[in-house]
Amino acid sequence: GWVRGSERVFGVNTMYRALRIGSGAVAAAGSAALAYRYVTTPAEERRGLFAMAPVYAQDFASFIEKARHSGPLPKAVSDCRYNTLMPQPAKPQFKLCVVEFNVPGAKNGGTDKGPDGHRVDSIPIANGVIKTGNQCEIVKYFDTKHDEFAKYIEKFDALIVRINPGQLSQGTLPGTQERFDKLMNEQLAKGKLVWSSPEVQTKMGAKDALVAINALSCGLPDTMAYYDGDELAKGFKKNAAFQPRVIKQNRGSAGEGIWLVWLEGKDYCKNYGDAMLDDNDKLKLMEMNDNHVEYHTVKEFIEFCVNGPTAKAGSWKSTFPGKYLEGGKEAGGQLVDQRLLPRISEGEVRMLMVGDVLQMIIHKKPEGGGLSAVGGNSAYTYYKPGDPHYATLEYKFLKEDLPQLKKALEIEGEPLPLLWTSDFIPMDGDTPGSTEYVVGEFNCSCVGISKFQAVCGGEKTLADVPDVDYYDACELTDLMGKKAIDMLKEANGL
Repeated sequence: GWVRGSERVFGVNTMYRALRIGSGAVAAAGSAALAYRYVTTPAEERRGLFAMAPVYAQDFASFIEKARHSGPLPKAVSDCRYNTLMPQPAKPQFKLCVVEFNVPGAKNGGTDKGPDGHRVDSIPIANGVIKTGNQCEIVKYFDTKHDEFAKYIEKFDALIVRINPGQLSQGTLPGTQERFDKLMNEQLAKGKLVWSSPEVQTKMGAKDALVAINALSCGLPDTMAYYDGDELAKGFKKNAAFQPRVIKQNRGSAGEGIWLVWLEGKDYCKNYGDAMLDDNDKLKLMEMNDNHVEYHTVKEFIEFCVNGPTAKAGSWKSTFPGKYLEGGKEAGGQLVDQRLLPRISEGEVRMLMVGDVLQMIIHKKPEGGGLSAVGGNSAYTYYKPGDPHYATLEYKFLKEDLPQLKKALEIEGEPLPLLWTSDFIPMDGDTPGSTEYVVGEFNCSCVGISKFQAVCGGEKTLADVPDVDYYDACELTDLMGKKAIDMLKEANGL
């Protein structure tokens, strides 16, 4: 990299020598980087730093300064590596911010952060906006300084919220999450954009979104949701008597509380509704976070789902406490019931989306003989949009389902998430030998950028990300910056 934020990396003289002896892209990058360093250096420091290159620097400084003031940075500059926040443009069309939160008392402020207290992907996301010629700051939210935060964000046109689910309830003042959500909704009411808004996170990120999309081509018609114990007992006993099922809790993101369910020692009924399971019928269960298997009665499983590992629930190996309906629907207490698709063993197909743009397709193949492609138990293969492996899936989802998605989820008045994923499970199509795909989950709550987040949680920072991973991940964050500005222009009729 030629420039690391506003720091000197190789030194101005080194860049100048490269400019004189280099050729092609190297010379162009050196020239632009030199000029960019020049215009971001205080006047009193320029004499010593730029003694060897006053003419070249001043010529290019004029060019870069105009670019900074009027639009996107030149490619030779934007393609440089930046481990710190880039200088803000002088005359941005829009002002945005990335919102972070540090969990009180947690190392680094949370396992998603580095020793500088930032999510490792926050700086590249903000820089992706800055590269478009628009302003983007990183702003911390403090539960003890809510009013100050509310006042400060008045100047922004949009907010990119990068707070992991649940963090605003960890060691914070009572009601912090509710106050923050209310504030974000107030920004939306003022005509600003928020990614992702509380409404979108609730209706798109919750598991019962799978019920809302069951009429789309990417949905399963026999998908239902339970919000209390009576609904669970009635629906589950009927469904599980007919075919293997998947029971998914709403909370969690690594497969915890997602159970594959088979009848044990009893045949399935021939037609749906012909039979109901009894409390003492036996089940084989596999939890998808680690693929461990347990055997319980129907009564024990329902008890665990409703009340946790009580004496009535028997002995459980799961490291998570059940109680999936706790708090009711308003608090996110719910279970979704779908048929088990046996071809899940072939892996899941993830579409990585930036707004309505597909950035990448990722095939996640379970390892170790399990059926789960979550919780780190999978091998990844990456595909670019348009790859023939998933051309039909891509076309159907982007052209047929996506235009109907916001209506199905009842979020028509909200922007699509800036960064979100849709995980698809393969199933046999109507034509022999064909494959269809259905959504197993949406994720729109602070989706991590894996090649940046791979170094989080310890002593490493963005500077420790290998170059090849840095530039690969920046393709995503730069697209996020461009898409954020496109969505702002559309929202403002520009």
